[in-house]
Amino acid sequence: MSLALWLIAALGAVVLGLAVQHALAARRLRALTVALRSLASGDDPPAPRHAELAAVFQVARELSDTRRAEVAAAAEQEALLRAALEGAPSAIVMFSDLGRISLANAAARELFFENRDPQGENFVAMLGRAPDALRRSLQGDGDELFSVDDAAGERQTYSLAKRRFVVAGEAMVLVLVKNLSPELHRQEADAWKRMIRLFCHELNNSLAPVSSLVHSARLVVDGSPLAPKLERIFGTIAERTEHLRVFLDGYTQFSRLPLPRKVEVPWQPFVDRLLALHPSVRLDGELPEEPGWFDPAQLEQVVINLLKNAAEGGGPPDQVTLSVVSLGERGVRLTIADRGPGMTAQVMESALVPFYSTKERGSGLGLTLCREIVEAHGGALRLENREGGGLAVHLRLLHRSAPPDGTAGRLTLTRS
Repeated sequence: MSLALWLIAALGAVVLGLAVQHALAARRLRALTVALRSLASGDDPPAPRHAELAAVFQVARELSDTRRAEVAAAAEQEALLRAALEGAPSAIVMFSDLGRISLANAAARELFFENRDPQGENFVAMLGRAPDALRRSLQGDGDELFSVDDAAGERQTYSLAKRRFVVAGEAMVLVLVKNLSPELHRQEADAWKRMIRLFCHELNNSLAPVSSLVHSARLVVDGSPLAPKLERIFGTIAERTEHLRVFLDGYTQFSRLPLPRKVEVPWQPFVDRLLALHPSVRLDGELPEEPGWFDPAQLEQVVINLLKNAAEGGGPPDQVTLSVVSLGERGVRLTIADRGPGMTAQVMESALVPFYSTKERGSGLGLTLCREIVEAHGGALRLENREGGGLAVHLRLLHRSAPPDGTAGRLTLTRS
């Protein structure tokens, strides 16, 4: 064979070898591509047989495992964050700069959206139905305080915080709103209680030696001609000292009110006991079949006190009424009503403040103690002048399975 033929044959063999190698490499690359795609989709394919490609695949597998762990950790953190936001007591709403709502937690759905999910709706457009105080607060860039009168005419104070940030290149706004009124009232009540405890402690420290001195003075003058005259003086001092002690005990009761021990209480026997103590009171309407959930001793004390106030309110005694009305999921409402002169705006504003009383010998703790007991049950007490004259005191109590009351200051944006 000539040299030319040998060269052609050798060249052909080289070309054939290169072609075979290229085909093998292409097939291995296709297998690697398929394996990598399968790995990316979440499967766990076997590694390629070729050592170098297997090494590349192993690196890809390690990167995939790391990425999956990061995604799982991020998903878990997001789930925890959403759970925390969902259970937060503050109303939390997140929306885009154009107003599109992307998140509203349970408190926000209750406060603003009548317990429905507003995701995708326009929060800015809804503000046309919002109270002026809320709109003005949202126009600011920092934290704000605003107050709104609720449906019962009671002033509710809110804090509002607004923050701006960017998510995936989109400008977002986060709004947090919290009703501060329950906490403000609790702090006010705690301050009154601390002052009352100090007040009672100091006076009791003075009363004890006065009683002891009166007893000693009686022993000293026993048998003296002046004893009868002095006994009247000593008797008056002892009587006024005891009166003051009993008076202080009433204040001490307010400052150390025990937590209610709630039990199921059928309404009929409970109301029968109250009417037996106040025969002139008229029961208005039927009683709920479902039992109440409260401390019977404490609530009985509240209703007796309110019935006594109604009887002394200046109206006809036979016009004092007691009613118990079921409010469905919201609980029950007890109302004690009279046909007296009612309350002026000034008196109603101060009626629930400790030490305030329009009675000559009133302690100013009756209504305050009633409200304290009702709110310790998770309910609310409200005063209202009646149409046609008279005063109505409404007590709202929750059912056993009901969550803590959070609807008193609703700022509904979805109601036309």
